[in-house]
Amino acid sequence: MVTARVLHDAGYDIAIIDNARKGSASIIAAGLINPITGKRFEPSWRYDEFLLKAQQFYTACESRDEEQVYYRPFPMLRIFADEKEYDTFQKKYTLEYLGRYVGEQFGPEHPSIHPSIKNNYGGFRTLNAGIFEYVNFLNSMSSKFSSFMLNGFIDKGNLSRTNDVWSVTIDNQVIHSRKVIFCDGWQGSQNPWLADLGLRYDIVKGESCIIRTKLLPETDIISRGFAIIPIGNHTFRCAATFQWNELHTIPTAFGAERLHNRVSSLIDCEYEVLEQSAGLRPTMFEHKPFMGEHPKYPGLLAMGGLGTKGALYAPYMAYNLLEYMRGTGEIDPEMNLLQAYHHC
Repeated sequence: MVTARVLHDAGYDIAIIDNARKGSASIIAAGLINPITGKRFEPSWRYDEFLLKAQQFYTACESRDEEQVYYRPFPMLRIFADEKEYDTFQKKYTLEYLGRYVGEQFGPEHPSIHPSIKNNYGGFRTLNAGIFEYVNFLNSMSSKFSSFMLNGFIDKGNLSRTNDVWSVTIDNQVIHSRKVIFCDGWQGSQNPWLADLGLRYDIVKGESCIIRTKLLPETDIISRGFAIIPIGNHTFRCAATFQWNELHTIPTAFGAERLHNRVSSLIDCEYEVLEQSAGLRPTMFEHKPFMGEHPKYPGLLAMGGLGTKGALYAPYMAYNLLEYMRGTGEIDPEMNLLQAYHHC
């Protein structure tokens, strides 16, 4: 939808072909945008560059979309799990990151941290973090582009190319276009048009839940490799678990137990589970997204592999693809799908 918005605003005629699924990763995503990830406290790849483009894009959309809110800067507490994490952080973070991604540091049981938050080893306040409202954005774009949307799916049989023009048959309609752009998430791993590119997918199932409690403050995201995110009215989205080799979006009892264990490891108060959901997200083995034009099929392009950082990466990637399509720029070399093709 970000790509559709960028191309439409640039004057392109678009059609969006989608068989929207309730369990898609974007629908259930927590929306956390975080500059520091993992147990090793690694700065997120090219974070400042991607965040600047994302903020510019979402702010511009908000100003034109009847005061919708898509992106919100939000305070975040990163709580250390144990002394080992504390030691790793102390060795990792130099003055370069203090004041840029790392704000106030606090010790165990610090009075500024609410007593319902388990703070046995201390932590720090993360700067330049935020929340992306996936559902608000997707609903707004679906409404905006409703006249351009068709319910369906492209496979090997209903897409063909003749004399530099692509034709796709959907619901007994034939659409002709110079360009086709696949943005099909984890299902790109099963897309026959991309099969020979050597793209190495690592598909991850994530389960999340929404809880309600009046005993937890709604002022901060609480994070420790797992996040509890305030979403209003004393409710919080808790995400996410990670499970490989389980390619379905059915919430499980195993997932519910893991969610409960993770929530309970972060907070010490009673809560009620309102709902549980699951989705699949496409992370690449190289942990970088991809985009570009298929080397064998001119006019056929693809974007994917954004993993847990779709809201962060998408605007930069969409504008880069626009420059490529206009002939005014090249595909970012660190994301170019031709790199995978040349090495396969």
